[in-house]
Amino acid sequence: MRCQRSIGRVGAVALVLSALASCSARAGDATEANCPIEEGELFVLMAQSVPSATLIPCIEALPAGWTYGGSDVSNALARFWLDSDRGGLHAVEVSLTASCRITGAVDITNSTSEGGVRVYLDEFDLHPFSANKYFVFPGGCVTYRYRFGADAEATLALEADEAVTFGLRTVLVRQVRDELGLTLCGAGAPPCLNGD
Repeated sequence: MRCQRSIGRVGAVALVLSALASCSARAGDATEANCPIEEGELFVLMAQSVPSATLIPCIEALPAGWTYGGSDVSNALARFWLDSDRGGLHAVEVSLTASCRITGAVDITNSTSEGGVRVYLDEFDLHPFSANKYFVFPGGCVTYRYRFGADAEATLALEADEAVTFGLRTVLVRQVRDELGLTLCGAGAPPCLNGD
């Protein structure tokens, strides 16, 4: 009986790990359709918070049961979080920084990943589900922190991955110029005064 539970747990972990790895190419597939600025200026603020980042995380579409929980943007760190009716409040936090520590994390980069994006996973636990997933790319790092409630299924992480995507900072720079008449600084734009 104990052996069967261990095999089931290993199988579940393998399933979730392979599913999380298969979704990691979304960071390399950033297109002009992502990160619309009409819904507010959060993503513009995120881009300015970490001006070296060449990709900016954004909410593409929230699956049923998921809601935008809030955000916090400061110098060198920008984050937002999503709440889930099954995963709980603050179920997933997405943060953007110039770099991140991946020592000890497992490289789960999908072979189809493009754009120089590497994906890593650590602090993985199945019950309750928790993990950190890092997307490392030129000039930045995006971290997903999954922290689900005790009764939530680990596969709920797949829904969160579908909700969040990445936009090219160069596209955002152009959108801000064309739609808002403003100039961003940093990657894909004029240098910032502090040299970023």
